[in-house]
Amino acid sequence: MKRFRGFVTGIIVLILIFIHVEHSFSQDNYDINNRVYIIIVNKLTLTDIEKMPNLMDLIEDGSIGLMNVRGLNGYRGAESFLTINASNKAFANYDSSQFHNVNDEIRALYENRVGPMDGDYEIANIQMGRIYNQNEDNKYSPSIGALGNLLHQEGLKTAVFGNSDTDEQLIRTAALIPMDSKGLVDYGNVDDILIEDSNFPYGIRTDYDKILDEISRVESKASLMVVDTGDLNRLNKYSSFLSLDEFKDKRDDILNLIDDFIGNLSSSLDKENSLLMVLSPNSGEEKIDGNRLSPIIIWGRDVKRGILISNTTRRMGIIANLDISPTIVNFLGIYPKNMVGNPIEYAEKEDGLTYIKSINGPINLMSKTRSKTLSTYGTLCIILILLVVALMVYRLVPNKGILQGLRISLLLIYSLPLVFILISLFKIDSLPIFIVGLILLSGLGLYILTRLKSFQLISIISYFYFILLVLDIILNGFFSKYSVLSHDPIIGARYFGIGNEMVGLFLIASTITAGWIYEKFDNKIIPMILMLGSTVLVGHPNLGANVGGTIAFLSASIYFIYELLGKRLNIKNMVITFLLIGFAIGIFAYVDIKLSNSPTHLGSTLLSINEKGIHFIRNIIDRKLLMNIRLLSISFWTRVLMVNIFIQTLMSIYYKKRVMALMESRLGKGYLSCIMGSIVGFLVNDSGLILSAISINMLTILLIYTIISDDKGLEWDVELNWKG
Repeated sequence: MKRFRGFVTGIIVLILIFIHVEHSFSQDNYDINNRVYIIIVNKLTLTDIEKMPNLMDLIEDGSIGLMNVRGLNGYRGAESFLTINASNKAFANYDSSQFHNVNDEIRALYENRVGPMDGDYEIANIQMGRIYNQNEDNKYSPSIGALGNLLHQEGLKTAVFGNSDTDEQLIRTAALIPMDSKGLVDYGNVDDILIEDSNFPYGIRTDYDKILDEISRVESKASLMVVDTGDLNRLNKYSSFLSLDEFKDKRDDILNLIDDFIGNLSSSLDKENSLLMVLSPNSGEEKIDGNRLSPIIIWGRDVKRGILISNTTRRMGIIANLDISPTIVNFLGIYPKNMVGNPIEYAEKEDGLTYIKSINGPINLMSKTRSKTLSTYGTLCIILILLVVALMVYRLVPNKGILQGLRISLLLIYSLPLVFILISLFKIDSLPIFIVGLILLSGLGLYILTRLKSFQLISIISYFYFILLVLDIILNGFFSKYSVLSHDPIIGARYFGIGNEMVGLFLIASTITAGWIYEKFDNKIIPMILMLGSTVLVGHPNLGANVGGTIAFLSASIYFIYELLGKRLNIKNMVITFLLIGFAIGIFAYVDIKLSNSPTHLGSTLLSINEKGIHFIRNIIDRKLLMNIRLLSISFWTRVLMVNIFIQTLMSIYYKKRVMALMESRLGKGYLSCIMGSIVGFLVNDSGLILSAISINMLTILLIYTIISDDKGLEWDVELNWKG
């Protein structure tokens, strides 16, 4: 019996050893034949691509997209490179990116500053400590070198070749992409890779033949190889010395060399075990188009002919720089740990470049005009509201024609956000056409308003807002994708769902529509369903996906229900409200993590808290508070909000009876719910000021319009210059 037990035990041990050996073998070899090549062509533009036949061939057989290149603060320099190789937005500069070929001198300097160099590495960053110091207060808490670390943990090697050095400055930011958390790269050459050429900026250029030789040297050993072509970046630095014609000539020469290099490299690759990425980690060349989204081309195994997309953006043709690392490790057969981005996917499309160009223009125009358009609208609202209120307070309207003009003016500014949404459908990419379009649509709206004189117009507009925004959320931004009120993929704070501007608009549309339905039909169930349904639309991970907006809508909905049921908002009900909000957010989080293909901000945040600890919550709170404080100090929305609070207070004093009558009416329940949602939205959102200012501004317009359109309750009479 003992022998039998011993035999069984031996068999089990052998099986375990076999499994372990097989597992270890597979870990070391199942992806060893797969290789990823990243070609850095910094400052590349869509216009350049059409001059590069080899790159065009890759697009014909692969996919193209636009990449958000934002680092912690901006779109240029080293931070965009480091963000690719970090778990979240990170910061670095040229001074903290001092990579060198490792020799005895560099090794000694590195070990003196960073620590022991365990193992043989060819490239090291002697300023690695500075990168950590620069990110010490980074509220995103990035894991520096996440990509390099993961590859090294799996026994895979990395390599980097080339630089963007000038005669005055070392620019070796490309090495930030493959390095590990210690600033080390297994193979490479960043010191001896340039040749003298008087026809190129600074009299130097990249030796592309040497890079091809260097790649051949390590190709059988490295799984990730990064090449910095460098010359376009040098041209960008040197451009102030050049005439425009000379700049264009030199750029064409550089593009030809880079294209030849790409052609030589791609022709030597086996597509079945290769992934080739051509990208610009920084925004495009300012002298050409100034685009902040940069082109990215991917070619290789399983890459379909078409355009890029990822679950990070959920927008056809747009990906984030944080998606690069997950794509690399996914291709190499590794699970992308500690990365907030998602693997890039490929959507089939016949002419990917044409599609990318078609969306690039409207996106850039929207980003450039967004702030000025909204600030102009906010200023117009302030001026008109103050004018109308001054006339109301001093009772200075001389005739009914002017009174009607004031009503129409209020309706027009109440309708302008609708114009900002509908003009998005035309995908305009020219500023003059955009301005003309705004004028024509506004003029059409004004014409319609002058023909329809019913007091119910403002309620009809509100209903239309509600229906349009519901459809927009369900159809993934079909109406608002290129609107100045929608999220900006260049900023990169949000790519899908509903942003805070639209949440503010949807909040008043929902609450006021619910109030009017209750007033008209004397039915409590339909308004409740409307409010709760709106909350689900805003909070669902695959629809609105806005956590702060969800809390604002939940607060407004619960308050609305309390009002319908005649309940007071006492301490007990406030505790119940907090518990209900927490429960609802928990449900959305569960759906997000368990049932969604890729977690949104809510799910990612909870996963990060679980991974990084409770201190991560403090970072989130700090970041949101700092954003609101910053917006309060610099944003025009602060003035809009302050003026609206002042006006509503003034109206409550001068027209106390009418305002009280409105608050006590059924419509007033929607009005008060909107105020509640705006307050909560301001407190819990990192840009809650915008949400609150938009909803309160629309609410003020509605209040004033209601007052001047109801002669009975106000003594708003044109006789005797309103002395009544």
